[in-house]
Amino acid sequence: MEKLEAELGSLRARAETLNSRHSAAEAAHDDAKAKLQRHHLDADLDADDKARVKLETAVAACAVTRDGYANALVEVQAKITDAEQKLAAERATAERKAASEKLARDLDAIEQALPDYLAAGKRFADTLEELHFHHESGAMARFIGNCATQVEVAAGFALVELRGMVDAIHDGVAPIPAAKPVSASVSAPEPSPTRTVFMLKSSHYRDHDGRKRFAGQWEDATMPVTTAQRALRMGVAVLVTDPKRARLRGTRGGDFNPNASDVVNLDKIDEDISSSGIADVPRVGNFQVIDRGAARTGTISVTRL
Repeated sequence: MEKLEAELGSLRARAETLNSRHSAAEAAHDDAKAKLQRHHLDADLDADDKARVKLETAVAACAVTRDGYANALVEVQAKITDAEQKLAAERATAERKAASEKLARDLDAIEQALPDYLAAGKRFADTLEELHFHHESGAMARFIGNCATQVEVAAGFALVELRGMVDAIHDGVAPIPAAKPVSASVSAPEPSPTRTVFMLKSSHYRDHDGRKRFAGQWEDATMPVTTAQRALRMGVAVLVTDPKRARLRGTRGGDFNPNASDVVNLDKIDEDISSSGIADVPRVGNFQVIDRGAARTGTISVTRL
C-alpha cells in the first residue's frame, strides 16, 4: 500500500501540473487565434501573406501544444483511477485480514475460557447440592447445571460456525463484522435550586416545570428559591429553624381544602400589600365584600334590671 500511495501521490501531482499547463496552452491558442482573426479583418489580404502565414503557424503550434497536454491529462487521470482502485482493493484486503485475525484470536480465547467456566459451574453446583434440604440452594444448583449444559451445546455449534467465518472474512466472502456500538453517556440535567420552608398559611405555587403545587398550613414545603423567598418576605412561611415549626408542625393532621378562599397564591401575591407579616396576608385571600344595602336605624325595647 505504501508503494501505491506514493505512486498515486506522484500521479496526482503530475495531473495538477498538466492541468495548469493545459489551461495556459489553451489561453495562448485563443490569443493566437484572435490575432489571426484581427489580421483577416484589418490587414491587406494581398500584401500581408507572410504575416498571415506566421499567425497561422502560431495558431497551429498552440493547438498542438494544447492538445498534447489534454491527451496526456486524460491518460494520467486513467492511471490515477486505476491506482485508486488498486489502493482501495489493498486496503480492503488488509482490513479483511485484520478482522479475520481478530476473530480467530477471540475464538481462541473463548475456547480456552470455556472449560474453566464449565468446571467452575460444576464445582459450584456440586457444592450447592450438599444443601439439598434447602429449596433455594437446590434450585440454584439445577439452574447452574442446566445453564452449563446449554452453553456447552450452543458453544459447540457457534464455535464451528465462527471458525468458518474466519476464512470467509479473509477471502471477502463474508462481510467484516460491524464494530461494537458504544453507548453514549447522557449527562443528567442539573436539578433546579429549591428551598424548604415551614408554611404558616396554606398556599398554591408553581414549580420549575410550571406544575401547580399545594403547600398545607403548618407543614414543610419545598419550592423554587424565588417562591420560597417571596413566602418568607410576605410572612406566609418561616424558616425550618423557626420555633413555630417545632410547636405547630403537623397539628392540622392533613385536614386541608386546596380550594378554600384563604389559600394564598404565591405566584400572584402582591408583595406591596404587606411588609409587616402574616397579619396582612388574609387581605389577599380572595375575600369578597357583600353589598347589604344602605345602613338601617331603629329602636329596640330592653328590659331594665
